[in-house]
Amino acid sequence: MTTITSQPDQAVAAGPRDTRQTTLAVLNSDWLLLLLPVVSIALWIWGLAGDNPRDMSDLGLLSLFGPANVLALVLLAAAFIIGLQRGARERLLALQLVAFLALIHATPAILYGTVRYSWAWKHIGIVDYILRHGSVNPSIDVLGIYHSWPGFFSGSAMLAAIAGRENLLTIASWAPFVFNLMNLVVLRFVFRGLTADKRLVWLSLWFFFIINWVGQDYFSPQAMAYVLYLACVGLLIRGVTSWFRIMLFTLFVVAIAISHQLTPIMLVIAVTGLVALRRTRGWYLPIIAFEISLAWALTSGRSYTQSAFFDLFDTFGQPVQNANETLDKATVGNLAQGLVVWGGRGVIALAAVIALVGVWRCWRNQTLEWTAVILMVLPGVLLLVTGFDGEILFRVVLFAAPFIAFNAATAVIPMVEGRLRATTLGAIALLTALFLPGFLLGYYGKERQNYFTPVEVQAAAWVSEHARPGSLLVEGSRNYPTQFRNYENFIYVPIDREPEESWSAIVADPAGKLSEWLADPRYTDSYILITRSQQISVDVQGTMPPGSLQSIATALRRSPDFQVALDTGDATVFILRAR
Repeated sequence: MTTITSQPDQAVAAGPRDTRQTTLAVLNSDWLLLLLPVVSIALWIWGLAGDNPRDMSDLGLLSLFGPANVLALVLLAAAFIIGLQRGARERLLALQLVAFLALIHATPAILYGTVRYSWAWKHIGIVDYILRHGSVNPSIDVLGIYHSWPGFFSGSAMLAAIAGRENLLTIASWAPFVFNLMNLVVLRFVFRGLTADKRLVWLSLWFFFIINWVGQDYFSPQAMAYVLYLACVGLLIRGVTSWFRIMLFTLFVVAIAISHQLTPIMLVIAVTGLVALRRTRGWYLPIIAFEISLAWALTSGRSYTQSAFFDLFDTFGQPVQNANETLDKATVGNLAQGLVVWGGRGVIALAAVIALVGVWRCWRNQTLEWTAVILMVLPGVLLLVTGFDGEILFRVVLFAAPFIAFNAATAVIPMVEGRLRATTLGAIALLTALFLPGFLLGYYGKERQNYFTPVEVQAAAWVSEHARPGSLLVEGSRNYPTQFRNYENFIYVPIDREPEESWSAIVADPAGKLSEWLADPRYTDSYILITRSQQISVDVQGTMPPGSLQSIATALRRSPDFQVALDTGDATVFILRAR
């Protein structure tokens, strides 16, 4: 008789192996990479459910984050790293990045219900002008520069006419998400021209989206011109030698030249540098880029070009001064805003250091991609050219960011095929943990100023609809939904932009000083508009003493000379009673 006594022991011994095999099967399954983004999005929504953007503190949207939001980002980062480790198909890696972009860039559009950032509203105003008049007016007094470079606005007007004018605000609200999706597509094209290693391509993309906090992705000519600039770079990397590619490159250059002032300069620098250093062929390419850009600047953009020439001359060759103009704009009124400012700066500084490590590593291994190094360095030339109204350092970072990300990725991705080692995965996880907080601080840290309530929009629209052409509009500051409708009808005077002796006199005697302004017979009508977002901006940036706009509004309410024409709770419109 045979007794089988070993089966229970075998079953027990097989348990741990089966568990390990099941775990590995799950990790190697595409279902995990499909499931984790869904879980992350659900956690993100749960974490922000019921939150009111009015409750944001000086940390901006970060102040509304809870454990669920942190966990959502951790799971999404883990999913991306797992996908890299097992060499997942590109569509699965793309899914992780698209989910990340949705969380970061679609959240304000959904949570706020209004367009974020005051400059986006001004750009809406240009589109509104084109829709009403059917043309632009380069000689207009307010925002005339945009009428001289109308490519983006004309295209947006066409889109709004097709989608319905009532959807223009929706288009503007979702622009950051859409532009970042476009950046994802075009940057993959760029990075695929630099390397055939799929892992390096997607790690570069991941790093780019967690270091680029500059915020030039809103409804703006720069956002569109940036996508086209990267498309031109992708063509240059591959070689603009066929007639089709030359025509495509020329078309992109034209679109950039008629839409933005700075991007054509960067494009000329990049094309000239790559051709001169023999990283791409085509002696004619710099000529194409230069002549098209110059031709537009001296014809349709002539009025602005002439007026800006001497400003450009004064800042040319002054890199330290130009950089300091940007650095001086960063206001640190409290600890929270200090974290925001230094978080953004810190992530770029750290990424640049890691990129230099990647350059050194590849140089030692004789695998250095010189084109990526050149394109990382060339944006620094902009510091020699212009201060760009105190914005130039942000634009240098913007144009350098893709190639900082690529070179940083080469610091951790091994130059051999096969699965990534545990040390490599650990390095990617560590850098993600270091980059992501700084990115979130830089990108979300000023959202308390960038958010406008629906009733603020209502008040600004009321003034735009009721005031006659030639009216004076005194604003507490420009940080509110401004100039988005009938904007050419007004003369705008923001109090916080006045010389100190002027706004000091207003703070000392609001009713007396402002009644003089509003009684001026040169103006058809006169209004004062003070909003919640204006008060936040003034208090945070310190352009006037904290509480100045609140005290002005209180004094005007008490004055018998002024009347409240509209009060929405978050915005008050004052008019002169006698007028």
